[in-house]
Amino acid sequence: MTGEVFPNDPSLLSEVLRCYKPHCRYLRELTVRAQGEQATATGTFEIPESCYIDATGHLNSVEVNICYNQMLYQTIAVLVRHGVGPLFGGWTMDDYWRRQLPDILITRLDSEYRRPIDPRRFSGEFVLVGSQERTRASDGEPFTSLDTSFRCWDDNGGQCAGTVRLAIVNAERPLGAAL
Repeated sequence: MTGEVFPNDPSLLSEVLRCYKPHCRYLRELTVRAQGEQATATGTFEIPESCYIDATGHLNSVEVNICYNQMLYQTIAVLVRHGVGPLFGGWTMDDYWRRQLPDILITRLDSEYRRPIDPRRFSGEFVLVGSQERTRASDGEPFTSLDTSFRCWDDNGGQCAGTVRLAIVNAERPLGAAL
């Protein structure tokens, strides 16, 4: 993918992860590459100790989900901050902070674990594949559906990957609308 590259922004990352308990801030750095509606982000993680269970010796699905969320949130924050793409280019940072937790929802998560990953240091990739405007069948409310994927790996051949569908709900205005 060519396009714009946004190197790690430690200050923004710190702000994005502020909503997490200090011992659950796993994402250490993230670089985002964007072209149009698509974005790919690559980062590094460190989980010195699980936030909820005794050490298993490998990365588990709960922490993969947390890592996915942290890559997602940082990627969107970068796109918003730099006014990139048709989806997030019209958001302000205030829009992002207001919507980060209540309005960005996972609607489907499928993951596959091929080889154990050492949680003490590993890499991850988040890909925003595309989006589509939809309407909820239950009440006719509009929302934006995002198709994403992720993968994680370590230096010892550990691997996992998955696909995630998201919904951005409670839009006060359509995401693609002019300001």
